[in-house]
This record gives sequence, C-alpha cells and structure tokens, in this order.
Amino acid sequence: MATVLIIDPHPLTAQGIASTLTQAGHKVVGVAHNGLEGLDLGRKESPDLIVLDLEVPRLGGLDLIKRILARNGATRLLVFTALPAEVYEPLCIAAGAAGFVDKTDSSTSFSDAVAKVLRGKSYFQASALRTNTSTDNRPQPLTAREITVLHYLAEGYRVKQIAGELAISDRTVSTYKSRLLEKTGTHSLVDLLQVAAKRGLLDKKAFAPSATEALLSGAELDFNTLLDKIPFPVCLRAPDARILAANQAFLDYLGLTLEAVINARQCDIGVIDTEHLDYARKTYNAAVENRIPYMMVVVVSLRGERRVLKHSGCPVLDEDGKLVGMLCSFIDIGEEEHQIQALRDQIAYVSSIYRRRGAYLMQQGQEVTAYVDTARQIVARGKEDDDRHALLGLLDRVSESVRMVSEMVDLEQGNVRYTPFPQSLNALTETILDSLTDGALPSSTFRKASRDPWGWIDATPYANLLKTLMLHLQHEGADHVSIQASANERDAGLLDWTLKLSGTFAPNVNRTTPVIYLAMATKISALLQGELLISEDNDQRFKAQVTLKVPVSTSHPPL
Repeated sequence: MATVLIIDPHPLTAQGIASTLTQAGHKVVGVAHNGLEGLDLGRKESPDLIVLDLEVPRLGGLDLIKRILARNGATRLLVFTALPAEVYEPLCIAAGAAGFVDKTDSSTSFSDAVAKVLRGKSYFQASALRTNTSTDNRPQPLTAREITVLHYLAEGYRVKQIAGELAISDRTVSTYKSRLLEKTGTHSLVDLLQVAAKRGLLDKKAFAPSATEALLSGAELDFNTLLDKIPFPVCLRAPDARILAANQAFLDYLGLTLEAVINARQCDIGVIDTEHLDYARKTYNAAVENRIPYMMVVVVSLRGERRVLKHSGCPVLDEDGKLVGMLCSFIDIGEEEHQIQALRDQIAYVSSIYRRRGAYLMQQGQEVTAYVDTARQIVARGKEDDDRHALLGLLDRVSESVRMVSEMVDLEQGNVRYTPFPQSLNALTETILDSLTDGALPSSTFRKASRDPWGWIDATPYANLLKTLMLHLQHEGADHVSIQASANERDAGLLDWTLKLSGTFAPNVNRTTPVIYLAMATKISALLQGELLISEDNDQRFKAQVTLKVPVSTSHPPL
C-alpha cells in the first residue's frame, strides 16, 4: 500500500481518482485543488506518490512539480492531465515527473501508470523520451513558469491578477510576458496566443465524459455516493426542476431528508420566499432552454431564519448530447452581510470615538474659559488675600486641564511607552493611594487582595490610572472611595488584577464632571492590557471595575 496525494482543480475528477486508488489498496492522504494547498499538503504528508493535473491554479503544474521535488525528492509524481502529450510530456520529463497519463486514456492506463511509477519505473511515450535538443530549427523552449504565465494570459488574467495567483510581483510577471513575446517572435498578446496555439501549448483535448465515467465505473461508484464526498451543497435537478440527487451537505443545510427532496421542485420544498419563487423559476427554465449555466440570488427561510443564497447551476449532458439536468450548488452570502455589518459597526465605533473626543475637548475648553473669566473678575476687583488664593486655585485648575488634554493627546498618538518592572501589586496600589491623599482628592479605603501577587507592571501609567479615577470622583463630589483588589491567574503566566471602585455623592450638589477623566482612564487601561467597566454612574453612586492583564513575576513569588 502506498500513500497518495491528489492535486486536481476538478472535485469530481479528484474524487474519481481517489476512489480508483483506494480500490487498488492505496491510501489517499489528501486532496488539493490548487498549487499552494498541494505544496502545503505535500510537505505535511510526504506521500509516496502525487497525482497532479498540469492545469492546477496557484503556481501551475510544471512549476509545482519542480517545487515539490525540491522539497522532497523521494516523492514520485504522476501527471494526469488533458493537455496535449506531444507538447507537455517532454516538459514534464524535464521538470522531473515520473509519468504522464492523458485524461482521455482508459482507466486501465491510469492504474498501470500508478503501479509502474510506484515500482520506481517511468511511464512515458517512447517518442517523448527521444527528444533531440540539438535541432537548430526548434523554437526556443519555454520554462515551466513561462508556460504557467502563458496559460493565465490565455484565460484573460491581467498582470496584477497573475501576480496574485502566483505570489510574485507585477514586475516579475511583466518580465515573463516579455520573454514569451521574445521567444515566440511576437509583438502583441493576440499574436502570442495565436503562435502558442499553433505550437499546441494551449490546445486541450476534449475531455470526453466517457473517460471520467470509465474511471468512476472502475471504482464502482454511484452518483449519490460521489456527491456525498463533496463538502459543499450540491444537487442534480431534472429539466423540469425536480431534484434527482442531492448530497448530504445539501440535506444538512436545508434540514431535510433525502426522501423529502427527491422528485421535489423548488415550490414543493417551501424554503424559497414567494416573492423570489417566480424569478427563480424563470431563471432556471431559461438556462434549461438554452443549455447554459446560470446564477441567481434567492432569499430562503430556514427554521424561521432569513438566509440569502447565491445559487448557480450548469448543464449536464449525456453521451448523445441530451440534457440530463442541471448540476446545482449554492453558497450562503449571509456571512458577507455579517462582515459588512461588522464593518459598519466598526465605522460607527470610530465615529463615536471622534464624537466623544470632540465632546471632552469642548468641555475642557469651556471649563478653561470659565476659569479664565473668573480670574479676570478677581483681578478686576483688585482685592488681595482670599481673592489671591482663589486666583491661585483657578490657575491650578487651568494647569490641570491643559495637562490632562496634553496627556490625552499623548495617549491617542501612542507617545506613551510601557516599561514594566516586577512589583508587589498590593504594595504598589497602597503606595499610590497614600500619595494621592493630599486633601483635595477624596480619601480612600483600600482592601488588599487575599494573597500578595507580584507582576510586571509600569508604575507610572498605573499611578496615572488611579489618579484619573480619583479626579473623576472628586469632581463628582465623592468624599470617600472604597477600593477592593483581587487577583486571579486565569491563564498561564498572566494575572487578572482587578480593582472594584465605589463612591457615594452628597445629594443636591451641582456637579459638572469633565468626561476627559473617564476617557483617559479607558485609554490607560488599554495601555496596560486591560479594560475599564462602569456599572453605575449617576447622581448618587459611582461603581467601576478595572481589570488588567499583568504578567506574573517569577522573581518575586507570592508569600
């Protein structure tokens, strides 16, 4: 038994390959639908064999072969593609592949190629192995990356889009495009594609349905079993819109049983809104009549919840070209609406920050203006003693307001740097509160945490946080503040340091508390990896909780 990784952009083909390999006794360790995903799975799984389609997006097949072998030279690579063998088989040999199988070949050829490659042999046409590189008349050979870029150009991709797909710069893609023009002797994209098509670089053999059916029938699969292996909702509808088959993802999304949906139409299931039903029916009938793919957006109701779906389908034909039905799928674009709503919420939040910032700046300006007007009145009276003391007090308030605005601007612009040191959180808090007891600020009662936690914290912004909260309470009219501390090590190495503050105010006191104090406290809390939550703030009481995430200090263990 060998471990096998499949890299193929077509889910149905990939599932058919996987089933064939499983029936042969091999273990499929992964299925990737693009080159980057395939590289990642190849690195993680290190499979014995990788079955690869050259038309895989994100890197391209030839480039992917080289990258895989550069990372794990022991892995064998078997190319399974619909691109013409006469052109791509020699390129695959040069890239390091061990075999090449055309998708139009029989399933026996594929199984034979797998067996030989796993035994260490190669599987190529004899003509591909006899390449004569000395022929002077041969066109200049293209590199794997150049061929990949050529395919993207042929599919209508622009330079910037190709750069995104291949994870390279725009300039690099432009360089590859210039080399392609030079090597093919052309001067425009149209000429380049015409020459590439003549050389067989863009030709793809018709991938007949019989080839896929042979692969699947060899694995004795039925259509429903195959659909169930597809992770997104898929169903097959008859031309009259009856559901002929549906996978488990389809049933799980609608919350219905297979018996409830088989032979049912859209109107029978009862999930599409009535206003969208006629539109959905007309869109589906037009696609059936013209045998073309379709896409529409419909609104459905599932378990009382409104959902918006992007529903699409493509025609399925039998060997005689008769329309079997539409292979349909859908995606829930409600997630996009949620993301848009999240962006709206974020914009509203930023707008509220600007409004709040403007509010406290205007309030501070009004307060400073009032202080200055009062100072002018005192100076105009020309008295001394008490007036002089009052004037000094006003100047102190002006100085405090200007300093607060300056500190707030520093916080907003990120000019404050965080420099923590190991501290006893109980002792540091107690020391800061003692230093704030100067007669102007309210007195405080501090109840320590039950144990003596030590953590890495910057004492300066922590002291500013406590002072700002005390200033807010002072302006509110509180004469005493109670503070309860607690410590809880919820995460390894991190301590939740919580302070619960409460203060009561005297009734019938006229208060105009600047909002800048709570704005600053919120900013400082965020700087200290925490948050400020205010549970009560009215004419009688103020209650708040500050919780900071503090790294535990191991150099000063708790007593």
